[in-house]
Amino acid sequence: MRKLAIRCVLAALMAGGVLTGSPLDAEAASGPAHLATERHLDDACAANESLGEIATNFISRCRRGSIRQVFPGQHYGDTLGYLKGCRESSCNTAWKLLNDNRFKK
Repeated sequence: MRKLAIRCVLAALMAGGVLTGSPLDAEAASGPAHLATERHLDDACAANESLGEIATNFISRCRRGSIRQVFPGQHYGDTLGYLKGCRESSCNTAWKLLNDNRFKK
């Protein structure tokens, strides 16, 4: 539901630029509006681009609920940056799960 709302807002903003003749950015001007919108949504849900976000918030926003069955529970409150830099096996597991395409929404 939230993803749909974001797409609608981005589409409205891009349509506004088309109507006024001024593109929002070079990406929007270079290709179809729906492709630029998809790129922006993918960037927002890349773990490497959200290193300051808490793991449980990132999971709720960008990953399927089934990830919670295998995600190490002690790391729900850790930031993604901590999980990436931590060298414990549970941190490595958590980081790999967050980047696993099986759990992307």
